[in-house]
Amino acid sequence: MTFETFDTHSRWPWMVTLWLSFSLVLTAGTGRAQVPFGIQGPGVDPTNFRITRFADGLNFPVGMTQLADGSVLVAVCNGNGGFYSSTSGSLIRLADNDGDGVADERTTLVANVPGGKLSALRSAGDLVFVTGQGGNVPITIYRMGETPSSPMNLVGRVNLNYPGSWLHPHSALAVRESPDVPGSYDVFFQLGSRTNFDDTSATVSLGSTIGSTTYTINGDAIHMLRIKDEPAGTLSLESVTEIATGLRNAAGMAFHPATGDLYLQDNGIDGVVVAIEPTSADELNVIPAANIGGDIEDFGFPFTYEQYRTGTKIGNTGIDPLVAFQPIPQPNGSESEGPNDIVFAPAEFPEALRNGMFVGFHGQFSSGGLNNEENPLVFVDLNDNSYFHFIENTESGVGHLDGLLATNDSLFVADISPAGAIGASNRNSGVIYQLQAIGPTAADPDFNGDGFVDGADFLIWQSNFGTTTGASVMSGDADSDGDVDDDDFDYWRTALNAGNVVGNNHSVPEPNVLLVALPPLGIWLRRRYGRTLSSIQG
Repeated sequence: MTFETFDTHSRWPWMVTLWLSFSLVLTAGTGRAQVPFGIQGPGVDPTNFRITRFADGLNFPVGMTQLADGSVLVAVCNGNGGFYSSTSGSLIRLADNDGDGVADERTTLVANVPGGKLSALRSAGDLVFVTGQGGNVPITIYRMGETPSSPMNLVGRVNLNYPGSWLHPHSALAVRESPDVPGSYDVFFQLGSRTNFDDTSATVSLGSTIGSTTYTINGDAIHMLRIKDEPAGTLSLESVTEIATGLRNAAGMAFHPATGDLYLQDNGIDGVVVAIEPTSADELNVIPAANIGGDIEDFGFPFTYEQYRTGTKIGNTGIDPLVAFQPIPQPNGSESEGPNDIVFAPAEFPEALRNGMFVGFHGQFSSGGLNNEENPLVFVDLNDNSYFHFIENTESGVGHLDGLLATNDSLFVADISPAGAIGASNRNSGVIYQLQAIGPTAADPDFNGDGFVDGADFLIWQSNFGTTTGASVMSGDADSDGDVDDDDFDYWRTALNAGNVVGNNHSVPEPNVLLVALPPLGIWLRRRYGRTLSSIQG
């Protein structure tokens, strides 16, 4: 056959082989490097997860919510300045259409969210609620379009007017459908303390475009808006209720998916003597569902708290925290300070992580990497309220894991700025990572048991391909169904592309390991697909 008669159709299998060969080599060299952290903890097996760089180049991402088709909506800042200088934001839909853990479609659904400094994004029904951090930032409400990729429509705005400087303005949201009140939604937000360590006596006025009443609300608190979705498609603000007090800055809230209890973090008192040495421990608290909207729950700030490092309780008022976050081990171990977002663990996560929640810690205000020794992602086990660092505070490529979203099988983690600072020079550097549970059998593509998923494992799978009964992991049966087939290859490929390793190894195999497997892989592809393609050519 000459080049003149070697048509493009007959070349196709070899072109695929060549492309796949280069793809595998590049993946081996870069797959792990694209995710600058590992995961660890009691009962945690890293090979049960596919960890990917879901989206990058984002302008200070924090708030996220999932849309009906499984895509992710993220709130970002607009403009060329820093986070705090932004005056508007956007809502961007990120879709992973091929299921490889990387968003391949970006669509701006709202381009001009007022206020900027966006820090929270929640959804309920067909409504989306978004806000940012600061006195001039409203809580803005949008209605979704006909499809998840359709533009959204502005339907309401809640405005908070501050009397002057306020150290901890509103920044967080939690939303639920109102219990026993069809067509209504409850929107929760925090109004933190005006100063670092004092009872807040000043108040804030609250008005809206969906109601005529102006409300006066207290600081050191959490408030609930009851919003009715009228049959005509308009919204009405029916009430504003204070549900909790004695909170310095509850900048992360989440409803338990089964009980409806409201979990909330509280940011501890900053150092009175040394600014970077906390006076009190950060907390995780809970309000039982039955108590929400009844008597105001008092959590004790500023009169009662647990002293940082010593664990000594100061004062005797208010509700004790579920967890007070201390160094691990106490008193001088690894630190976690400045909690932000909190979420319950995805339902399909492994057993060791199933009954608990994740808490993202901002740490040092504008530092990242090894200069930020307070920024882990913490897992709290609600079986006994113990906690550990799921992502450690010693990762050189991590800034602030401030944004969290849990779906059925994945945890999405937003790093607002991997370098740490949130000024103009750090714009468009934010990253979202996806940690997807891929099941206990997904570790089994390590067919030779050497601690790596690599080309050597492919050779084992290839040599036993077609076995229909009695197969084992050692012969290439990744899903333990007794045969060696295409499904097992898919498990191997997924684990390889995720840079997965098992056991105590934490590095990606060298490209030459894969090169050994490329010729057999090419031959196998040619044999498997060449005949089919030839028959299609006629």
